Amino acid sequence: MKVVLASLMLLLAFIAIDCSPSAEEEKTVVAAKRVGYTVIVETGSINNAGTSAMVLIQLFGSKGRSSETILNDKQRNDFERGQIDTFRIHADDVGTISKIRIRHDNTGLYAGWFLNKVTVIDTGRNTVYEFRCYQWLAKDAGDRKISRELSVS
Repeated sequence: MKVVLASLMLLLAFIAIDCSPSAEEEKTVVAAKRVGYTVIVETGSINNAGTSAMVLIQLFGSKGRSSETILNDKQRNDFERGQIDTFRIHADDVGTISKIRIRHDNTGLYAGWFLNKVTVIDTGRNTVYEFRCYQWLAKDAGDRKISRELSVS
């Protein structure tokens, strides 16, 4: 009985040690800083360029990457043909931005989208980044991809 009890206590001690976050992990969680970005999205002017799908963006930079953020202005119809949409978002500080991932969820009657470009302004650093696309994000046009990773132009 003593052997079984000692083994069980050793196992419980191991599990408790293994599951607790390290001091470095705790610092990482606390150190995450949120900053403001302005995201300007230019939809193409060609026929059927606009989308009714939900559009999401993710930022990548020298300090890591942000979570995906939905781009949506409930006061207007976003991502229409020839339209420029501006969004103010708060996301993790990714440092100097090197690329973005922009995609849509392929929902709605008119999901296909022709994206000209995206401009991201880091409002804290007053730095402007431009990402050119000039391609379809569509399951039924172009290369049939609905997600793009775009590097700084």
